Amino acid sequence: MVSIVNELKHVSQELEYLRKELERMAGSLEFVHQDVVALSQSLDKLIVRYMELKNQEEAIKRKCACAKSNKSRHG
Repeated sequence: MVSIVNELKHVSQELEYLRKELERMAGSLEFVHQDVVALSQSLDKLIVRYMELKNQEEAIKRKCACAKSNKSRHG
């Protein structure tokens, strides 16, 4: 779980950096410029990775909560 949390933090920071970079680029280039499109695609992939990590984190939390619940019922 710790590695997921660390990776989430890293991906979140990278997302913010790329988002700002995309805003900067889009301000000076056409939205269809190959560099803007490439950066946008990289950002899309990173968003997908972030969502995968969040889903993994939630699954682990549910599993831990279920295990705690079962433990308290049985004693």
